[in-house]
Amino acid sequence: MKAEDNLLLRDARPDDRVHLLLWDTPDEAELKRIVYYNNAHRINYRENLLQRIQPGESFLALHHNLDVELRAIKSICSGVDKQIVLLEGLDCLITYLQVTSGSRITLFWKQLEETRKLEKLLWILLPHQLAPKNWLPERIRRIPSA
Repeated sequence: MKAEDNLLLRDARPDDRVHLLLWDTPDEAELKRIVYYNNAHRINYRENLLQRIQPGESFLALHHNLDVELRAIKSICSGVDKQIVLLEGLDCLITYLQVTSGSRITLFWKQLEETRKLEKLLWILLPHQLAPKNWLPERIRRIPSA
């Protein structure tokens, strides 16, 4: 599926909060085009998480450390020279939270939605089915499936 021609991410408001880009089957070439067109910085949550794991840690109990993950997401926007950050790979955390017993997925979405004062405009790339049901529609862009 081709993304909309000239998908403009930089005029999203409020620009210090998290926005969602819902796309079920992102195409690598299209993602590169969107990143280039918007002069965005592209980062992968999975790779970021692997870099933050300490040697010798036996378990990743992410559902017990949501505040750490939220801070990590916020810090992704720090030290970036571009005005827009496109975060991909967060679907692994969301899926993990959805299937974990005693999970706090609702709390995670609420806290993520309320995150403020981001240094850069943050767009999170997710499949439609993982999007929260009560997220503000003005903070969501959808790229339809083929």
